Amino acid sequence: MPTIEGNLCPACQTTLTASPDTAELDAAPWCGACEWNLDHHPDDRRYAWFARRMERADRQAGFASQRELARSAEPAPVRAGVHRFLVAVSAALLLLLAGLLVGGLWLVAGGGGIWPVGGGLALLLIVLLLRPRFTRLKKLLTRSYRVERTNAPTMFQLIDRIADRLDAPRPDVLLFDFGWNAAVVGIGPRPRRALVLGVPLLLALGPQEVVALVGHEMGHLKYADNRRLVLTAPARTMFGQVARTIRPPLRAPADLGIDPSVAFFVVAWQLIAGTASLLLHAAHLGINRAASRDDRTVELRADAMAAEAAGSAAALRLLDVLAILPTLPEYVQHYVPQGEAAVTWRRMLRSVRERETATVAWRQLSIRRDASLLSSHPAAGRRYQWLTAQPAREAAVVLTEAEAESLEAEIRPYAEALHRTMLKARPDDR
Repeated sequence: MPTIEGNLCPACQTTLTASPDTAELDAAPWCGACEWNLDHHPDDRRYAWFARRMERADRQAGFASQRELARSAEPAPVRAGVHRFLVAVSAALLLLLAGLLVGGLWLVAGGGGIWPVGGGLALLLIVLLLRPRFTRLKKLLTRSYRVERTNAPTMFQLIDRIADRLDAPRPDVLLFDFGWNAAVVGIGPRPRRALVLGVPLLLALGPQEVVALVGHEMGHLKYADNRRLVLTAPARTMFGQVARTIRPPLRAPADLGIDPSVAFFVVAWQLIAGTASLLLHAAHLGINRAASRDDRTVELRADAMAAEAAGSAAALRLLDVLAILPTLPEYVQHYVPQGEAAVTWRRMLRSVRERETATVAWRQLSIRRDASLLSSHPAAGRRYQWLTAQPAREAAVVLTEAEAESLEAEIRPYAEALHRTMLKARPDDR
């Protein structure tokens, strides 16, 4: 890093910006005007030299890629060639699994001795490990609540209004969970659409920002982004699964306590399986690097839908909340009076927002933190830059004061449920 004189940027002589995160006060400063040194990423000494170099290269390349994306006039369309390639790879992998399944069943059914049966069982085990996995509603309900229209009529009316405005399909299921996120999830092999909203995130948002959040997710529904993920999932996951499964321990045989008489065979196994694991992992990284570029562009497209529904100002405020998101969970704690969790948490979270989002430093810090070619979402700061450059939009869906109060009342029982869950985990602190 070049010598810094007088806390000024060596490139443009602007005063440097320090990290606003108190946990990173010793992080390298950067220039908020020209982004000098914003791509700096300290080496993680827990990893070997080669791994550190690879991580640094990924972050620097991801930084450049996201900067180029943020400067684009409009979201690039999903690349049809890449999508077709990923679908073809997924289809080939599924056909291979079908062949292994048929072969395994034939060997087991045919008998013929321990070796054919053992080989057949091994093939069936491989199929079991690599089989496509679909999200099940029952599994989602272990960590979320299914919300019915009678329990949250204002929220459902909001979803209906946004769906009509964006010409998007309505979700089949609405779920509230305890996460700091929101998502559209496909359920089952012929996926039903589930809209999942995190209760803590909803508490941190103002009414019009909730409109932006729902509008963003409805934008994903409009363009069937989840279907694209389902069709390409085998290509995105199987190479990585196999690589992790066959990866041998990297320690020397002596460190593993293995007898020296068989150490040669262990080393040979490490070389062969390790090389195969490395090649498969490289394929996994290559495929996900190609796929993640389209993932990031569709996030900008969904941000445009959020601005269309809630107005540009509300969509930008939502992105500011996402930029400071790493600091917010500490303000949702169990030591609040029972029955007052929702009110207390909402007051604390919005107080933090008023204090922290007045500066652009958090947006820029998110750019540093989330720079990676493998990231499925652009950094919140990059998304803010892109949306700011778009023509400003007025809100198409506006919540009245009465609707906002009703919406907060509908969220409150789920916040109290989160509080009860936290108290159960800390029974001595009631």
